[in-house]
Amino acid sequence: MKLVVVGINHKDTPLEIREKGAFIKRTVKEGIASLLEEACIEEVIILSTCNRSEIYVATRDVEAAGQALRNFYIEEKSGDLENYLFCEKGREAILHLYRVVTGLDSMILGEDQILGQVKDALELSQSVHGCGKYLTKAFRESVTFAKKVKTVYKISETPLSLSSTAVKHVKRSYEDYADKKVLIIGSGKMGLLALRYMAAEGFNSVYMTNRTYHPGDEYRDIYEGVNMIRYEDRYEAIGDIDVIISATASPHVVLKRELMPERKKPLMVIDLALPRDIEEAISEMDQVELLTIDNFKDIIDEKMHYRERVAEKIALEIEEEIDGLMVWITKSKVDNMVAHFNQVSGQLADETIEILNKRYQFEGKDKEFLEKIVHSKFREMVMPSIRQLKTLDSEDDILRFEKTLAFLFSGGNAEAAQ
Repeated sequence: MKLVVVGINHKDTPLEIREKGAFIKRTVKEGIASLLEEACIEEVIILSTCNRSEIYVATRDVEAAGQALRNFYIEEKSGDLENYLFCEKGREAILHLYRVVTGLDSMILGEDQILGQVKDALELSQSVHGCGKYLTKAFRESVTFAKKVKTVYKISETPLSLSSTAVKHVKRSYEDYADKKVLIIGSGKMGLLALRYMAAEGFNSVYMTNRTYHPGDEYRDIYEGVNMIRYEDRYEAIGDIDVIISATASPHVVLKRELMPERKKPLMVIDLALPRDIEEAISEMDQVELLTIDNFKDIIDEKMHYRERVAEKIALEIEEEIDGLMVWITKSKVDNMVAHFNQVSGQLADETIEILNKRYQFEGKDKEFLEKIVHSKFREMVMPSIRQLKTLDSEDDILRFEKTLAFLFSGGNAEAAQ
């Protein structure tokens, strides 16, 4: 069994293309179900964030699986993705996963928001029976490793998530930032992070809105003075707002140009969502500045150099960690073959006992002795092969051993052994 990942990310794919490959929760479930119908795919996890859309699968045929994933993106999402898709296989796929979950592959190096997103992707796949032991093992091990390096190196101790970067940008943009009226649209993880950073930076007037109206009591532990606005009243409220930060999971825009009130004072609009929350035409309005995720590539603060040095150390540790996981994957193949050995020997023993019982009609203790001795002898017959199998640590050696056994168990029929 090997892992394959195909997808797009912030490195080589512009925002307008990335949003075409994005998934929401419903389409993730549909995508997993669709991909599991492919004969070459046995397990699936879909990871979709504002900066990446990636599909991880466990497969016995990496070439077929890689092509199936490419076809899925192109046919189910958009043909525009074709020239932007990357594909990693085997060890390189696992390396990519570790770099993603540790934040080394993030737009903001070392940000730890991705850690929760990876865990959520695993749990969602598990909830629809999309993944088995291979992807579960890889994702859990990568998350455990990421937590360890986060504790040791504290690479994300100084906040550098998109939410914190956006809040810092607002703070830098206004001398009187504390008195600016800020509207946060969306109460998901990014929206709540923005609220938390607003509180920490001393913003005095923060409003929130989302599709499901809440009085706001649950948010006041984060920001005591937060004001809740009904979603349907958002356009009316915007007239008095100085800054909007939008970070919803909506598949559609939440602010349209035609419904926006004309501005009498400057408005900064920061869109952290993917697909985008804010209609691009809003940027053409007088007094409005629209910023998207890609605008923040150049706003990474002075701590980035430290993070880069730490990232080099983490990258070395990742290689060592993957060595252990690759051994586990190889040994899992051995375990499966041992289980097959035991199953075949047990089946042959049962068939032999049935034949002898029909001929000699054993009963009582004689029957018990027969069953015991026959099962014992059949186990003795396969034990040398099992012991030899357990000494193998090379995947190539295991594959040769497996083909030899398949040939023997098929009675020397090479075609049946394939």
